[in-house]
Formats: sequence, C-alpha cells, structure tokens
Amino acid sequence: MTLQRIIEELENIIEQSSADEEIEKDAIMDALIDVVRDAKGADMNFTFDGEDEFGYNTETDFSSLADLEDN
Repeated sequence: MTLQRIIEELENIIEQSSADEEIEKDAIMDALIDVVRDAKGADMNFTFDGEDEFGYNTETDFSSLADLEDN
C-alpha cells in the first residue's frame, strides 16, 4: 500500500465520520485497523508452530470419496 493510498483511506475515514454523527467509535476503529493492516501487509494468513508436523500443508486425497458416489 502506497503512502498516497494510505492518505486517501484516512481522508475517506475522516470525511465519512465527520459527515455522519451516527458512526460509532467502533466503526472508526475498525476502519483504522484495516488501513494499518493493509499498510503493514498483514493479510491475515496465520501460521502456527508445528503446522508441518500435522500435514496441514499437504494436499488431501479425495479419491476415496469419488468411490462412494458410484454406490
């Protein structure tokens, strides 16, 4: 996310929140958090220690399910 895009997003949040008195603090905070996450590049792809040990990154074989359809 470029600096210009961050500024545009913040200006949009300021404009919307100042134009609508019914916008609550939580909504503003959520919007700000989204901008910060986008700027940091945090795309919510969480990884956990030990994922490889449990085979989460391996492709699952669903061929046995295809056999069930034939019955």
